[in-house]
Amino acid sequence: MKRRDVKRTLACIIPLLFSVTLSGCGQEEQVNKEIVLEAEEESQITYEMSPVVKGDVAQVLEIKCIYSQTEEIELSFAIDKEVITDVYVEKGDVVKKGDKLVSVDVETAKNKVDELEYQLAVTKLNYQQLLETKEFDVEQAKIDFSYTHMKEDDEKNMKENLQNIEENYKNAIIDAEDNIYLQEKRLEEAKDYVEKGTLYAPIDGIVNFLKSDLENTPTNKGEKVVTIYDENSCYFCSDDIEVIPYLDKSQTYTIVCGLGKAMREYSVEPVLFEDWKDKIYFKLLDQDYDPYNITTGTIEICTEEKQNVLTVDKDAIHSSGENYYVYILDEEGIRRMQFVELGLWGSDVVEVISGLEEGDYVIV
Repeated sequence: MKRRDVKRTLACIIPLLFSVTLSGCGQEEQVNKEIVLEAEEESQITYEMSPVVKGDVAQVLEIKCIYSQTEEIELSFAIDKEVITDVYVEKGDVVKKGDKLVSVDVETAKNKVDELEYQLAVTKLNYQQLLETKEFDVEQAKIDFSYTHMKEDDEKNMKENLQNIEENYKNAIIDAEDNIYLQEKRLEEAKDYVEKGTLYAPIDGIVNFLKSDLENTPTNKGEKVVTIYDENSCYFCSDDIEVIPYLDKSQTYTIVCGLGKAMREYSVEPVLFEDWKDKIYFKLLDQDYDPYNITTGTIEICTEEKQNVLTVDKDAIHSSGENYYVYILDEEGIRRMQFVELGLWGSDVVEVISGLEEGDYVIV
């Protein structure tokens, strides 16, 4: 880039003749005077000039990315209006799968679980004894008729006796089975309450949200209480899926994050190819980064490239309808318009097909 200064001057000499009459003493004198205007310099015009040179042109698409967690789990209570008594974590804590996070007062429910489990065990034992007693009575009835050769009446009596035994135990067995069913349901409900009354970490991760002032407040069924994310599932993601055909899955790309003095460049690589449907994903490769700086970023993806072609500075290009032109200085230093035919557009330079030659200069 160079500057070219253009100056224009105007010099005029204007002879003026005028008479001056001198009064007094009866004399009259004529004076000839000539006024010379000094050369006047016009304001100086300075142009930024850019050379037309051979070079490479890369056409790029910018994609906007957001840094987010692909595996983030929200947790809420499935029970309503129960008092929260224990909060085991704070925001930012690292947790393991199965760790307790928040719970209501489940001690009463736990005691009830223990009691129901004991009652159920006793009921099942009584039921088993009932079946065994019935089986004993049936066998005993058969033995009673086995010592003598049974006559027709004896066989009839034995069948009636066995039928009576079945009838006698039938209702008791049904009642016992109903009792077992009901106790199992109550036990299941009590265990479910204990389970729903405690929020556990579903994955290894980090607590990135915790509702404030939880203790001694009632649960609100379905309301978000805790959020956990897996720090190994954080990626830059973008909705600009039109660049997919131009992405090299084995290439490392540069993402620019932040603005002004906070602008930083990081290295990323494409990942999670099986999930490239509505979004595309990039993994951050740098270990040293400011988490507040990487919330958003921009990646440039090359869609087409030409090498060793005639190029001109992109900032020198103007347009009128479908026509493109640049400004050049002629031999007299006067700015004039020059129409050009352009090819591939890059981020900084544009391919020139015709209208300019290598070594020309254009006004930026």
